[in-house]
Amino acid sequence: MGGVQAVLAALILTGSVTSALADNNSPFIYFATEDPFAAGQPTKNDIYVFGGVFATGSFRDTINVFGADYTNNYMIGAAYGRDFADVGAGFVLGCVTGAAIRFGEDDDTSGELWAGMRLRHQGLVIGDLAIAPALTAGLSAVTGVTEIERAREIYYDGDASFLGFIGAELSFRLRQAPNFELVYQLHHRSGAGGTFGNMGEGSNANTVGVRYRF
Repeated sequence: MGGVQAVLAALILTGSVTSALADNNSPFIYFATEDPFAAGQPTKNDIYVFGGVFATGSFRDTINVFGADYTNNYMIGAAYGRDFADVGAGFVLGCVTGAAIRFGEDDDTSGELWAGMRLRHQGLVIGDLAIAPALTAGLSAVTGVTEIERAREIYYDGDASFLGFIGAELSFRLRQAPNFELVYQLHHRSGAGGTFGNMGEGSNANTVGVRYRF
């Protein structure tokens, strides 16, 4: 493990001080303050198509992707996003609305609608790869609760049909395909400490999808 860490540290240090340029105009490794791959006017709109699997644990447990306790219950969906303000230092503010179908071995099929505000960063650029974080916060409504949500309704004596929504994500984009991103997102429904539906945790799913920017 120590050898691997030493190699990674050497690569990062080399990338930071090298005079080699990824596009003959930018350092090999840097935090972008504007769209690093925009050939002209930056894109404002995006469509995200994804699929995911629910986990039994909390937000904190589920974000540990490889250690989460997964169920046999799933979701597939799509979302539309639009950026409307560059707020500086590489951060962009926008809005997102989405819909999904939830189904599985333990759950009756149900639908979900959500909408929220999104804050994203242009990301860390390493050569021809941009790795960018984003966070969406808003509201989520469902046509029927999952078994996990039903159990938590009983525990909290609450109602999980209308909850808060958090989408924490990490996206990966290549210079050679600047309009496409591979996206990991943790899809989280929560009562925000009793603010919505007298609930705590609602449900958590790890999702993976593709986003097209236009």
